Order: sequence, then structure tokens, then C-alpha cells
Amino acid sequence: MIVRRLGWLLGWLSLLLLLAPLGYACWLSFTPDEFLTPPMRAWSLRWYSEFFRSPRWTSALSQSLLVGGLAVLFSLATGLPLAFALARLHFRGKLIVFGSVLLPLVVPPVLLGIGLLPTVQALGLWGSTLSLAFAHALFGMPIVCWLTRAALVGVTPDLESAARGLGASTGQVLYRVTLPLIAPSVLAGAIMAFVLSLNEFILSLFLATPETETLPRVLWPNLRYSLSPLVAVASCITILVTSAGIGIVAWLLRARR
Repeated sequence: MIVRRLGWLLGWLSLLLLLAPLGYACWLSFTPDEFLTPPMRAWSLRWYSEFFRSPRWTSALSQSLLVGGLAVLFSLATGLPLAFALARLHFRGKLIVFGSVLLPLVVPPVLLGIGLLPTVQALGLWGSTLSLAFAHALFGMPIVCWLTRAALVGVTPDLESAARGLGASTGQVLYRVTLPLIAPSVLAGAIMAFVLSLNEFILSLFLATPETETLPRVLWPNLRYSLSPLVAVASCITILVTSAGIGIVAWLLRARR
């Protein structure tokens, strides 16, 4: 009992230690001052008003949301078929394919950026939103594939066989039996792909242009040179969206169990 309580206490202390910098960043966003100082006496929404009145910041936020949405679509379009192939088919080199799915997550983003830069230029996608969405999907696709494959492995094939025995076509089995059973995992993968895209900076640094800047790309020079409270506002908005996404994923995975 004592060991369990100590473990519980240590876990919560570790969590608070990890969350403290994020909470501090959100606290700074309510300062009424011109500099990044915590609001000790009075809190203000001044910088939130400045953020949503600034065309550059709102455009960057809109671009991040657009890129994240497209990255989710590309992640689902590539991750779902790959997950079905890995879970349902038997072929040579299956382990190699499964291991290769991990490469975008283990290769340093700087190397990916260096490799993608001439690729998008050769394809004529340089400076477009699609190039950023394709790049961000490289991180979302493995997550979608992992979660969907794990869910498919947990689905009893007898259910699909029973549906076919009752006269259902392959498409009907997929849409009426399989997909409803794995929907929580698919949705969790989609949300994680969006969260990863929203917070991705390195690839955006290589591929974004002044017309397609995402929020992390705009944050970077402001962190280096100005340290305006607008940085804290942008950070707080990103933290809130990310926390909401992770919370929904945790709830979906718990519901699936």
C-alpha cells in the first residue's frame, strides 16, 4: 500500500514538473506589459486581442489548421490501406514493410527537410500548402497505421466471415462491420496526426514560404528577436489545441478497450 501511494505521488509530481513550463507560458500570455513578464497584480486579454487582430498571426494560425487538416487526409489515405495490408495479408517482406513505416519518426526532421526540399521543387509543389501537408503526413501516417493495425488485429475475423456468410459484399463488410469496430482507433490516429502537424517546425522551416508560414514558423523569429507576449499567446493556443486533442485520443482509446 505504501509503495503504491509513493508511486502515485511520484507520478503526479513528475506530471506537474512536465506541465509547469506549459502553465507558465499560458500565465505569461495574460500580462498587460510590453514584455514577457508574469501578471502579478492585473491580468489582461490585451495580447489575445492583438493576436486576433494581427493578419500575420491569424494567417499563420489558419495556415496551420489547413495544413493539419490536409495532413490528416493524406495520413488516412496512406495509413489505412497499409494497416489493412499488414493486418490481413501475408506476403514476403512484411516485417520489412512494417519496420519501414517507422522511418519518418526515427529519421531526424532536418534530414527529411533536406531530402524533401529538392523533391517538392522537382514536383512543382514548392511554396504550396500541399507540400507542407504531404511532409507533415509523413509523421501522421505511421501513427494512423500503428493504431489501425492494432485495432484490426483485435477484431475477430469470424465477425467478417459471418457477415460474408449472410450475403454481405466485401465493401459492405468493410463499411458496416470492420470500420465501426476500429473507428475509435482510426479517429485517434487522425487526431494525433493533426496534433503532430500543428506542432511541426523543422519541416515547415525548410518548406514554408512567407505566403505559407505556419504558426511554429512565425513563432521562431519572434522568440529569437522580439520576445513579445504574442509569443506566449500563440503558445497558449497551441497548448490548448494539443491538450484537447490528446485528451480526446486518450478517451477514444479507453473507449475502444
